[in-house]
Amino acid sequence: MRLTRHHELFRTSVRSVLERECAAVEDWEREGAMPVHDLYRTLGEEGLLGLTLPVEHGGLGLDLGYSYVWARELGRVASGSPAMSLSVQTDIVLPLLVAAGSGRVVEDFVRPAVRGELVAALAATEPGGGSDLAAVRTTAVPDGDDLVLDGRKAFITHGSVADFAVVLCHLTTPDTAASGLDSLALVVVPTDLPGVRRERYSAKLGNRACDHGGLDLAGVRVPREYALGEPGSGYEWLTRVFTRERAFLAAVATSRAERALAGALARARGRGVLGRPLAEHQAIAFALAELDAELALVEEYTGAVFQLLDEDRPALRQASIAKLRATRLERDAAEAQLRVYGGEGYLDGGPVERAWRDARAGALAGGADEALLHLIAGHLSTDH
Repeated sequence: MRLTRHHELFRTSVRSVLERECAAVEDWEREGAMPVHDLYRTLGEEGLLGLTLPVEHGGLGLDLGYSYVWARELGRVASGSPAMSLSVQTDIVLPLLVAAGSGRVVEDFVRPAVRGELVAALAATEPGGGSDLAAVRTTAVPDGDDLVLDGRKAFITHGSVADFAVVLCHLTTPDTAASGLDSLALVVVPTDLPGVRRERYSAKLGNRACDHGGLDLAGVRVPREYALGEPGSGYEWLTRVFTRERAFLAAVATSRAERALAGALARARGRGVLGRPLAEHQAIAFALAELDAELALVEEYTGAVFQLLDEDRPALRQASIAKLRATRLERDAAEAQLRVYGGEGYLDGGPVERAWRDARAGALAGGADEALLHLIAGHLSTDH
């Protein structure tokens, strides 16, 4: 990504804001929750929730270089929870609503969310379905000026705290079966409506401060204007969402890998074994060198993906590659840090152990590794 002096000035500014507003992240992790609404209102006042959104919709109208810097700085935070949470708002849901939503959607959801008054969620996955969009069974049936939604969603970031969710469903009629990709639609659903039941997951391996949960929808009525795009365009819009999401997650992961690698190197230089620092033992030095080399390549590749997106060029394959390799690198770097720290790093609640746990989500969120490999394999015969 071609960054300018303005991007670097922004980096300095946003780093200061995150250091201040996420100073209590250790407490959030111990408590298993963060004050998401308070945090979002503060970040909204700082203008950080609508960096790339059009000015006329309440955003700042900046290029994707700012999103890249934003992702990288979120990756520097001591916990992965803030990045997991904020990515949904700033680089998944709000760009989607601006691109595909009606004027009413912009007024009812985008502007308040940019100000930090509303927290967003993307409800695509269903129990037992994972990354398989063909497994979606949730339906939206037209009834007069409304759509009536029924179904169940799972593994949602902000599942129990979101003020609204973009729900992936089949737009059907009472006589039409809910199947195939051509009938998929995305519908905005306020979570305080009758028929919406929110569930909070109280125990997770990692990212413990970030809320996750499920949504049950039973006869939920929303205006037809809350449907995004044209009928049957849900799959196409979700593909666009996933492209940007994966690029963003790759940028976060490279930053978190860099943090873990720096921690491992500092510890290896300061910890002695057999009369000399660990970093001077070939097994450790070479392992860290391999990670450093991989980091340099993945960082460069991820930046190139953001450049493609900024130029509005196709990048689904490239974003999937970046996310796959960056999140694997984060896991490898966290593993190396744990090995260098030994028993001390294994202690529950410490930063080394937490980094190892948080990194594991990279193989699941934003498309499982196997789903990404399936997509990449399907493009093997195309031009790169």
